Amino acid sequence: MRRPGIAAGFLALALVAHPARGEPLGCRREVAKQAAHYVQSVTKARERCADRVIVGLLPAGTECRNDSATALRISGAAEKASAGVVRACCGVDGRCGTPDDDPLAAVGWDIGSCPNLQNGACTNAMGGDADIPVCFTCVGSAAVDRLIALSFGPSGPAPAAPPLGACRRAIGKEAARFFIAKSKALRKCWDARLRGLHQNPCPDPGDGRAGPAIAAAAANTSAAICAACGGGDGRCGGGDDLTPASIGVAADCPAVQVPGGAACGGPIGDLAGLVACLGCVTEFEADCADRLAVPLVAGYPSECNPPSPTCQSGVTCASDGDCPDGYTCRDNGGDTRYCVGPPCATDAECSGAGICRQYCTFAGCSSRVCQCPGFGCSGPDEVCVDDGGLACRKLCTQDSDCTDPFGYVCVNPGFADGICIGSAPCE
Repeated sequence: MRRPGIAAGFLALALVAHPARGEPLGCRREVAKQAAHYVQSVTKARERCADRVIVGLLPAGTECRNDSATALRISGAAEKASAGVVRACCGVDGRCGTPDDDPLAAVGWDIGSCPNLQNGACTNAMGGDADIPVCFTCVGSAAVDRLIALSFGPSGPAPAAPPLGACRRAIGKEAARFFIAKSKALRKCWDARLRGLHQNPCPDPGDGRAGPAIAAAAANTSAAICAACGGGDGRCGGGDDLTPASIGVAADCPAVQVPGGAACGGPIGDLAGLVACLGCVTEFEADCADRLAVPLVAGYPSECNPPSPTCQSGVTCASDGDCPDGYTCRDNGGDTRYCVGPPCATDAECSGAGICRQYCTFAGCSSRVCQCPGFGCSGPDEVCVDDGGLACRKLCTQDSDCTDPFGYVCVNPGFADGICIGSAPCE
């Protein structure tokens, strides 16, 4: 005869091993864990590839997203993340889409669709637990893409001799190191929250550890970049700092808002500005990737996916963040920047209140693309420039090129930058 005490003990063990489906703590914790591990793995893989380009171990111009070794590491990380979620969330049969799955509502993912990052492509429908890793791997990859693009500039990582090569390597390594350090600190903090060890938002006041750890990592990142790029004194702010232009980074910091924190954006004028921009954008990307994974205890911030801007006629841009989805902020060669989008045939194909017309710069005219209105001119040798007000200026090599209404006089005739003295309104 089985004794009641032993039977009760077995029952207690069973309840611990298989918690009630209404409180799927294991699933919640595993989602947060796998989301953090995935974004950390992708960051390491992308930074490692970029570093190998800079030191000459991979060909210049290598697109690291398409590099076979890097792609293999990233796909492996995605498979591991998905498998972890399936094990923790999809019941004893180990298959998602069956009745013993943890309900999406119980883990906080009954949100209809993936909430996206900066109006990107992460909008998959959330129909079951199998869709959770699809969402967080998409957002995580997008966050890393943007950080890598900022760290290495529009042209990507490029080989260079010291001190420039050492500076570029330091920027990539330290930005990645800070991103990973913040991701780890936040994941530990939220895991403690999920386990009921505290009830605070992370990182501050959080578990009492995350905030100081992140601050220390940020300080170390700044110091390391300044040491590598700050000239002989190894400090930012001296006259011998490498300039952002020589390093090859973008001219403008992405216009994003750290959830509940600072606004990034504006021109990157010097090394100190670059370090500040890297810190700000890294905070943004890490916070958004992190908060996505813990929806029951921290909602996804609106700053992570704000409404896409729309074109305003004749309004210039400072960065891509000022432009509608799919558009970039471009300089037409006359120090006039406006939003330009994808190729098109008609206005109906242009989102964001854009129009379809030929794109002309000081280098000439290309095919028709979507662009914000107010920057067009009627002739193929005319460019809209802002020289105290938007106006179409006609390019010229001699006075006879300057017909009415362009003033009949060519300034700098015979040179590539010759321009007629008169003007016409931009359209």
